Amino acid sequence: MCLWSRRISPTRYLNPRDTSRGSSNCRHDGGLFMSLEVTKTHTSEVSTSPVIVPLTLPPKEPNGVDVSGQSVAHGESTQLDMATDTKPLVSLEEAQPVERISFPHQPLQPKSPIPATIQNVRHMLQCYGVVARYNVIKKKTHITLPCGRGTTENADSVAMTHIINLATINGLSVGQVPSYVEVISDGAAFNPVADWINSKPWDGQDRLPSVCDTLTVREGFPTSLRDLLLTRWLMSAVAAGLTNHGFRTRGVLTLQGPQSIGKTTWVLSLVPDPLLRDMLVKGDHHLDGNNKDSILTAVSHWIVEIGELDSSFKKDVARLKGFLTNVQDKLRRPYARVDAEYARRTVFCATVNESNFLVDGTGNSRWWTVPVTAINTRHGIDMQQVFAQLAVDFQKGDACWWLDEHEEALLELHNKDHRNVSAIREALMEILDLRLKGQPGQEAMTASQVLKLAEYEKPSTPQCRECGSILRELLGEPKRIKGDIVWRIPRKTAPTSLAPLKSHIDPDGEY
Repeated sequence: MCLWSRRISPTRYLNPRDTSRGSSNCRHDGGLFMSLEVTKTHTSEVSTSPVIVPLTLPPKEPNGVDVSGQSVAHGESTQLDMATDTKPLVSLEEAQPVERISFPHQPLQPKSPIPATIQNVRHMLQCYGVVARYNVIKKKTHITLPCGRGTTENADSVAMTHIINLATINGLSVGQVPSYVEVISDGAAFNPVADWINSKPWDGQDRLPSVCDTLTVREGFPTSLRDLLLTRWLMSAVAAGLTNHGFRTRGVLTLQGPQSIGKTTWVLSLVPDPLLRDMLVKGDHHLDGNNKDSILTAVSHWIVEIGELDSSFKKDVARLKGFLTNVQDKLRRPYARVDAEYARRTVFCATVNESNFLVDGTGNSRWWTVPVTAINTRHGIDMQQVFAQLAVDFQKGDACWWLDEHEEALLELHNKDHRNVSAIREALMEILDLRLKGQPGQEAMTASQVLKLAEYEKPSTPQCRECGSILRELLGEPKRIKGDIVWRIPRKTAPTSLAPLKSHIDPDGEY
């Protein structure tokens, strides 16, 4: 029950019970404004003793309604009627205090301030039409103000300032109010991705082929692989949005192509509505697995584009790969008291200009590379229906957003075209004869020894690590002999072995 008071004269408060106490001098007050109905009660005469008036409480007080009261006078009836000539508040700065007696937790002493409790703060917010909810995608409290105005950049801080101001107006201690608002919002969590996907049921039209055709791939790259990678990745986005706990993915859809053909614009077109897109999609993000702010920004969105992927590879590639496949993220938001573990609700895609961008010799199956030559960014496809179509399969429980062993091998085959040119790889290919792989009698050598054989006099640790990765790829897993990790090296035949033949070859190349 919300009670509004105009300070014409000292306000008289009601008891918590469903009764109203009036007195003979109430006619002088005119200061009681309540959102409730009162049954008429006739009195034979003006009495100096309290008059008990039964009240009929409505289920909810109307927002912005001013209710005026008439006092008991001259033995006539008393009735509190809602005024019809008032207008809703145009700003919270015009708000008046909530009727003190309406708060669920009353002070122990009548003249003490209203205690600041979760229940009292919740009641205050309801009375002023303020709604606090927790956005599970953005991972923060979202506050909606009645007749709110202002910039979107300052919306969060402005909303909390208004709430603190309302608490001050009502005499509540403001110290714990922000924390209480978080508790209130947590009980009213919402998922904007799920809300959008489920906003309209799928109409039965298959739009996935049209979405795939928006990407024109390089000659020689199979369109069937393009369709497979794109469909599986879109399904992973649906799973991220609709799974409450335990979501995990591996594939990062990677668009490789010339500059300015619309790679980033295509990513943004996956959510056409501008306001929703600003909330859910992060384009051209520089992802640094060692930077907390970079990680927090990423996991606070549904779809994140890793812009210029090759620049991210200049950091710790192993840490980046591990981060991309996390099930949850342990972070501490700004001003938070403790770390929090957030369920992963984010999928990643990437864009890159250079063709030879893959630098990880241990494997690149996380990068679902699609080489593109042209992109249709103005496709006009109803993307809500695309995701709703995928959601039908997801909700059946037979959705798949991973690659099987055969599909992953096919991806690795095409990813070889995008490997970064490696001087160490080229040097190794000069001394190795892979046709002799596995034959007996080959010398066991460490990565450092192989590099020295390739004329690296003092190989560094990173060079040895890269050499080891290449040897694993070419020769398989090493063995440990006398504490050293070694491979059996199929060396090419030494040039000196041809010396005896040279004496039998004339200048024209004949024997």
